[in-house]
Amino acid sequence: MGNWFIGVIGPVFLHFFVTELVAAISGNVLDSSSRVLLSSLLVMPAALYMYRSDEKKNENQDNGKRKTGGNTDGERKRDAGYRAESARCILCCVLCFAAGGLLNLGWSGLLSFLKIQQHFSNAAQEAMLSGQILIQILAMGIFAPLTEELIFRGLLYRRMRKLLSAGQSVILSSLLFAVYHGNVIQMVFAFPMAVILTLLYEKSGKFRYPFLFHMGCNLTAIAVNFVL
Repeated sequence: MGNWFIGVIGPVFLHFFVTELVAAISGNVLDSSSRVLLSSLLVMPAALYMYRSDEKKNENQDNGKRKTGGNTDGERKRDAGYRAESARCILCCVLCFAAGGLLNLGWSGLLSFLKIQQHFSNAAQEAMLSGQILIQILAMGIFAPLTEELIFRGLLYRRMRKLLSAGQSVILSSLLFAVYHGNVIQMVFAFPMAVILTLLYEKSGKFRYPFLFHMGCNLTAIAVNFVL
């Protein structure tokens, strides 16, 4: 159990440690979005390595299932199936990206309507949205979603699923994702968002769908802040 706990929580602690180390070293030299970008870039190689290692372990379950050979008709059917699957994949990617953007717009509208920011601070996100627009796009729009999805869905959630049910893993990993964001406004938004992201991963088995949803959500926040 101890080794399982370390394996599950370890990637989160790695991300936290690197983030805090970058903040401590950079001081006032880097703004918030630049620190997020640097932290993500530093964590990503290790996260990718762990993710790919888990992928290789899971590939053992598929050994011996593939058959070689086949006639021309069979090859044609497979080619048609691949084309149809590619079209579905592209459509799903577009829908996930758009859904993430719509979720962010709805959340922003709800915040404005309820005037929650008058009662709780959202200084951390406001600081990240005050940097150079290109850095914001790279940090919050691309590399932070990629790193966080690797850590929380690709590693944390998938490792939880080895011992816990899907429902337990979805709730627990989503709670950890929400708490990790550190302030009330982001936590309230991060939990339902994490549930959606984790369900996307659970149902599809594809990392790209939660990543694109997360990216769409963050890029929409950047765009709205830039326009307004």
